[in-house]
Parts: sequence; C-alpha cells; structure tokens
Amino acid sequence: MKVRGNVVSGINDFVQKKFPEKYALWYDTLSDDSKNIYNKVASSQWYPVEEAVIEPTRSMCDMFFVNEKKGSWESGRYSAEIALTGVYKVFVLVSKPGFIIKRAGRMLPTFYDDTEIHLIESSDTTMTVHITRLPIKDRIIEYRIAGWMEKAMEICGCHNLKVSLPKSIAGGDEYTEIKMMWE
Repeated sequence: MKVRGNVVSGINDFVQKKFPEKYALWYDTLSDDSKNIYNKVASSQWYPVEEAVIEPTRSMCDMFFVNEKKGSWESGRYSAEIALTGVYKVFVLVSKPGFIIKRAGRMLPTFYDDTEIHLIESSDTTMTVHITRLPIKDRIIEYRIAGWMEKAMEICGCHNLKVSLPKSIAGGDEYTEIKMMWE
C-alpha cells in the first residue's frame, strides 16, 4: 500500500506544530528509509505506507501520546483541519455531513491507494461508513481515517459527536466500520 505525499506532509507538520521543542528527537527515531522520505516529500508523489505513515506515527505515539489510538486519531483530525480550511471551509460549512462523507469516499483512494469506503447508513443524526478494502492491516491507518472523519463532521457543525470503530480489518473483521452519532 502506498500513500500520497500530502498524508506524509501532514504528519510532519503535525509533529512540528504540536511538539516543536521535540521535533528533532522524533525525527531522530525514524529509520533511514523514513528519513529519506521526510527529507524530500513531494505532495503528489506516492510513498510506501510503512515507512511514510505507520513507523513515523507509531514513533510519535510512543513519544507524545498515551497510546496509538489517541496519537493516530489526533493526527487524522489535524489532517482534516488543514485539508478542510481556507477555500474548502465555506464549502464544508454549507454542506450536509452525508455529502462530505460521500466525498471522503471518493477522496480516500487519492490519498491511500487501493482503498475503498462506502457510506452505509445516513440520517440527520447518525452515519455508518464501511472501509471494505484496506491493503494494510494496521489500526494506525483506521484511527487516522476515523479522526479525519470526526474533525470533518465537527467542521460541518455536528455537536456532541460520538465516533466508534466497532469493526476493524486490522482486528480481523471483514471490513472496518466507523459509526458516528451527533445531536
């Protein structure tokens, strides 16, 4: 599985912005392969997911967060915040949550190759999404995607949002399920 450089840049920016005094320490924990990617990341280029996302995120989680879920989730939220601000923020603010998540289903494969996501159920206060194809079985990717969706829903104006992952490809299920409920 490969990821687009925008994802890689987002992780790098997240660590630089949230933990500036420890950025160099985090960078030093990376393997030479990861460092080579982070030294010359191009937003439109594809990179191997292990060296570009999983290893750097795992290191970030070990250094700055209580667990992989929290760190991966926060990194995904940050990515949505960056992606859905500026010109896109007005578009997101006037869109219904289901429309944004349907769009996310089209956008996901442009950032994570060979992935597939489907909006299964949508109402005024709930939404269920299934990721039916995710070539790498690692919860870091699932948590990043769920964090991204959570922040996108918040930007859309959803309040008291609750997001859960009752099923996980990484956990052995047939698909990853992301359930969202709000008021």
